[in-house]
Amino acid sequence: MAEENQGAAGATQGNEQQDAQMAVQHVYLRDASFEAPNVLELDQSAGQPDINLNLSQRTNQMADNRWEVILTVTVTSKQGEKTAFLCEIHYGGIFQFAGFSEEQMPYVINVLCPNVLFPYCRTQIASMVQAGGFFMPPLQPINFEAIYRQRLERAREEGEQGEGEGQSESDS
Repeated sequence: MAEENQGAAGATQGNEQQDAQMAVQHVYLRDASFEAPNVLELDQSAGQPDINLNLSQRTNQMADNRWEVILTVTVTSKQGEKTAFLCEIHYGGIFQFAGFSEEQMPYVINVLCPNVLFPYCRTQIASMVQAGGFFMPPLQPINFEAIYRQRLERAREEGEQGEGEGQSESDS
């Protein structure tokens, strides 16, 4: 009997998942910049430069089920203390959602939307770096789900620390 109830609950959950939809309404390059401030001072024999990748994201709820998500990717290449190049891309997307629960929306916005936008960022960065006269190995795919889970874990730990601090203050 319990197995039948679990099966029925799973079927209901599966139907809800089928009803959930994400539509990409528009993808656009919001901002792009490339700087090569020390190109004349770089030593070609110094070996491979250090490449650093930073990600950030902004969201803006435009209507009940319509969101703008902007993914920013910054790539900095340094040779020693000198910056070889800095490339920053802001790619935006307008997404329409239907059928997602309130609990699912943070995952959808922080994982699924950046997964749509990152390939556009990667292509634009590769093009700009090449046009700037530099070689850069291809940017590897990003696991946005792992990043999201790390952020949730960090927030949970900070919440526990805050609660622990609050308890110790009330005990004194």
